[in-house]
Amino acid sequence: MFTSYSLQDVMAGLLALLGLVVPIAIHLWNRRPGQTVQVGSVRWLAAAANRRLRNLRLEQVGLLLLRVALLALLALAVAQPLWQRSLPQPLVRGHVLLSPDLLRPDVLPALRPGIDSLRRRGFALQLFAPGFRAVSAQAWTNPDSLAKLSLAPGATALAAGAPVVSPTALVPDDYWARAQQAADSFPDQPLRIVSGAARQHFSGPRPVLPARLTWQTVPLPDSAVWLAGAAVPKAGTLRLQVGRSGEDATTFRVVQLALPRGAAPLSVAGLPELHYQPAQAALPATIELPGRPAVTVAADPLRVVIYADAAHIESARYARAALQAAAIGLPQRLDLTTGSPTTDFAKAAPNWLFWLSDKPAPASWQQQAQRGAQLWQEARAGASVEAELDLTGLATAPPVAISRLDTTATQAAKTSVLVLWQDGTGRPVLTHQASGTGGSYQLATRLQPTWSGLPDSPALPELFLQLLRATQSEAPATAIDLRQLDARQLSASTSLVSQTTSSTAAQQPSGSDAPLTARQVVASTALRPWLVLAALVLFAIERWLAARRTSLTSTSSL
Repeated sequence: MFTSYSLQDVMAGLLALLGLVVPIAIHLWNRRPGQTVQVGSVRWLAAAANRRLRNLRLEQVGLLLLRVALLALLALAVAQPLWQRSLPQPLVRGHVLLSPDLLRPDVLPALRPGIDSLRRRGFALQLFAPGFRAVSAQAWTNPDSLAKLSLAPGATALAAGAPVVSPTALVPDDYWARAQQAADSFPDQPLRIVSGAARQHFSGPRPVLPARLTWQTVPLPDSAVWLAGAAVPKAGTLRLQVGRSGEDATTFRVVQLALPRGAAPLSVAGLPELHYQPAQAALPATIELPGRPAVTVAADPLRVVIYADAAHIESARYARAALQAAAIGLPQRLDLTTGSPTTDFAKAAPNWLFWLSDKPAPASWQQQAQRGAQLWQEARAGASVEAELDLTGLATAPPVAISRLDTTATQAAKTSVLVLWQDGTGRPVLTHQASGTGGSYQLATRLQPTWSGLPDSPALPELFLQLLRATQSEAPATAIDLRQLDARQLSASTSLVSQTTSSTAAQQPSGSDAPLTARQVVASTALRPWLVLAALVLFAIERWLAARRTSLTSTSSL
């Protein structure tokens, strides 16, 4: 089947076909040279000339057809034809979407029997990742190919025992949004999602998913231990912040060591051997880890500036107390000062700025957020509500009541805004938006008893500590958060790990009930290179025949 790329190409090819007139005209005009004939009188020449003009006959028809074919091939090449053919494809009964973080040698063998059974019944295997890339039969049986697929964009690369942590790590894929996209991309077909249950992949409220979608979570083994930060709080002392993340929670501990006077190894339980590298010239001191980015040793304190107007003085008092309590878990010393709208930040750049006022933050404060500081603001107005702050995965404390909430805020609808705290109905309570090298936090309520129960909650220092750690840590918190989501939120089906082939087949719909979708795959091959090659071959043959004809004509005329 032939087609062209566009109507413009077709018109160009038709115009090129007009060139066929050229070789025909030349062929008729370029007659064979006449022979010299001795005659006794010129009275016969006029009659012979008239007879020659009337006797225009085609000669060397083969050479003429060769030249016409040569121009026809070039005209077709200008039209850029394609050869399209339909490839037979098996009918698709459904789709198995496998998350890349399960393509591990210690997890995949237990999943293969169940997935292979689904594939034999007509389910297409694809990655549960952006693009839903198909996993071919060859790649499914090749460990090297699966290893490359596991490092696809959006995938979480996990090594045995610990994740790969990098300051440039990608934001984890949002499984809620990806599942909704899969339901829209494969309508009226059964979907089986097989993924891990790490909380880092599930943010925001659970979407409404169709009943034809079943979700199987697979627990990933091991936990992660990493060096979250390091600082010199006072002369001769080195404080290290060590994090550990497992299925249930992420915890931190502070280890205090004597500050080495020069380059020296460090020994910390649960971590590989560390190496302390002192400051050199303009380079700060660092702690090097095998196979991980070096952690900078902070020499300056954590500088926090708080400003509050008359309506927010109470919020400032609770914020100050919570920050002082949270500082116990930080490697750095806390430097907490009171600021004003005209505070000069030229002497020392702040790490955190608390602007507690109904007025917008001054330009100088916003510029500091662009340069690396974190700007905290709370609601200027709020409506009366009856809600509770959802502390699931944040802190182990009684629920926190919220009596006033700014429900008009629409920042959470932006893709660049991250919802950190939310109430039981999914409304954002605390959001963060990156800005330059820093960012801004927006609290939709206030740290006042008349607005929320946060001031009296023991969870407030812990919540502040998490935020302070996230901004001071060398590694993104999302890269090492291994907490697991409750599988009941996914309405998971029977585990594929425990399924046998017979039980899997019993759970599948019958052939008459399950929708089968034929995938029409059309393969296209561009014919232009082959047409040009054929034209070159014909041109060579034409030149050889033309030269041979000239040689024979010259010989016969002698």
